[in-house]
Amino acid sequence: MKKYGVILLSLLTVSCVTLQPAVDKKPPVSQDQQAKDELQRKKETEAAGLLEKAKSLYSEHRTADAAEALQQLLARHPEAPAAAEALYLTALYRLELKQVDLALQNGFKLIEKYPDSEFWARGKKVLGDCYAEKKDHVKAGQQYLDGMAKAKAPEDRETIRLPLLALINEKLSSGELRILYKTYSNAETAPAMGLRLCKLELEARNIPEAKKLLADLSKKYPASGEAGTANLLLSQLSGENALVPAIPVEKKIGLLAPLTGKYGEFGQAVQNGVELAFEEYNQKAAEKFKIVSADSRGDAIDAVKQARRLADSSMVMGLIGEVLSTATIAAAGVADVLGVPLLSPTATDDRISTIGPNIFQLNPSLSWQGPAVAQYAVKARGFKALAMLYPDEGAWESVAQAFAREAVKLGARMVYAQAYTPGTTDFKAQIDQLRLVKVDALFLPVSPSDIVMIAPQLAYNQLKLQLLGPESWGDPKVSAQGDVYVEGAIFAVLSESSELAQSSAAFEERFKKRYGKPPSKQAAQGYDAASIMIAALQKNPASRQELRTYLTSGDFTGLKLSGQGSFGRFGAQPKAKMMTIKNRQAVSLDEAAAAKDKKTPAPVKKETLQPKKP
Repeated sequence: MKKYGVILLSLLTVSCVTLQPAVDKKPPVSQDQQAKDELQRKKETEAAGLLEKAKSLYSEHRTADAAEALQQLLARHPEAPAAAEALYLTALYRLELKQVDLALQNGFKLIEKYPDSEFWARGKKVLGDCYAEKKDHVKAGQQYLDGMAKAKAPEDRETIRLPLLALINEKLSSGELRILYKTYSNAETAPAMGLRLCKLELEARNIPEAKKLLADLSKKYPASGEAGTANLLLSQLSGENALVPAIPVEKKIGLLAPLTGKYGEFGQAVQNGVELAFEEYNQKAAEKFKIVSADSRGDAIDAVKQARRLADSSMVMGLIGEVLSTATIAAAGVADVLGVPLLSPTATDDRISTIGPNIFQLNPSLSWQGPAVAQYAVKARGFKALAMLYPDEGAWESVAQAFAREAVKLGARMVYAQAYTPGTTDFKAQIDQLRLVKVDALFLPVSPSDIVMIAPQLAYNQLKLQLLGPESWGDPKVSAQGDVYVEGAIFAVLSESSELAQSSAAFEERFKKRYGKPPSKQAAQGYDAASIMIAALQKNPASRQELRTYLTSGDFTGLKLSGQGSFGRFGAQPKAKMMTIKNRQAVSLDEAAAAKDKKTPAPVKKETLQPKKP
């Protein structure tokens, strides 16, 4: 019986195993499917490679070759994930080559085939540009307005807004504008269209229609800035003997910056600072000022095109920008010829302001540090023979020159002063020259990265000097990586009680509240440039020439800046505090001296032993 029981149990076990559903098992992939998947991957890889090739060719200004590479991609791999972007870029490049019909074909393919793509709104912008090129302003406006309505990214909306507003204010007739105003009454730019239409009716002396449009504008868009202007004009039109008022000229400043591309991070930081300054002013002011942004992508040619566009189409009174020196120089040449005042917030080449009478430059607020260190070195320490080593670039060179001027004025001698090419890593040649002269202290206005390279090389070559520097020596990287080689170095920082330091702290707090992050140096410089432009606009210049006159004066008494820049008479010497590095910590000289006094035992008075009297 046991034998049969064992057999029966075995059969039941096999049966259960056989009946168990194979939920965890996947059907094997056939060789044909594997081959198809592999082929698909190869196609996608090839398509991505052609897309990158096209972008690279375009960056080399080979636009025609870039467009051909994209056409190859679309012909070979029309369903690849890269196809949507390829269609957008093809349309963009064809338009740049003035092949408008081809640009339209590719643009409409993108719109029809990829309605949910991130490139849809950008495609609409290109289509609008194509129709603007053809002088079909209504169709151009329709494409721009559709694109703005669906654009998700703020930079996409801003890119479309600029040509749309130029179209509204410069190109559209009264009849054309009325069509768009009626069709797109819920659009973001509807109030601007309505106000422009009112202006055209007023110019045509069609007062009843103008009053009707103004009342409609005020009722439909009560929270807009245009509604305030509409109410003002309505009040001026009331009464029997009312005169036809002139619509106030909008005071606009153009911002030219790399908002996309490799340098987009810096351009967006400047834009944040500029927008904060305009927002703070407009919240309190009766007359609003406007900022109009344009993307230069950090490219000199694009900077020239956008500067001309802001000046001619958008009719800005002045320009802020660019961010990079090369692009700033290109834009400045155009601005000076067109008579548009341009203020550069960040460019470091100190010759930019010499391009022409319309070009101004915000200087980094570093030059105060040179005199502060020189005064300590000569007055407090009595150093007579000084040396300095610095990189050959705008900001640090300015600090070095300011140090030298102040030191010589106080009676010291500059026995050695040498600039080096940025990026230098071996300083033996400079150190060998330093060894030939008698030096009390060496001033190093350099970046934290250069500090931790130069200080060890000085020690290795057995050159022991008192090291002096600007506030870059207070960077945590210096004390952490500089080891014993930076111990005892002395440098200047802003005193907490200085007006400049208080302005910087107040700006940082406001910026954090607005954007949820601390401001970068570029954001602070953008804020300062915008504040200066706003202060000049407040003086009510009637023309670009008058704006230039106000900027030339450089006198904006009472204006609060971020603490990161100086302009005109803002370059006053603030109160400084001297710091040193002790035990890998940056401490004030006063604290270091107090700690030293506390640790040093008081000298023991030796009693004179008197011989005992017998």
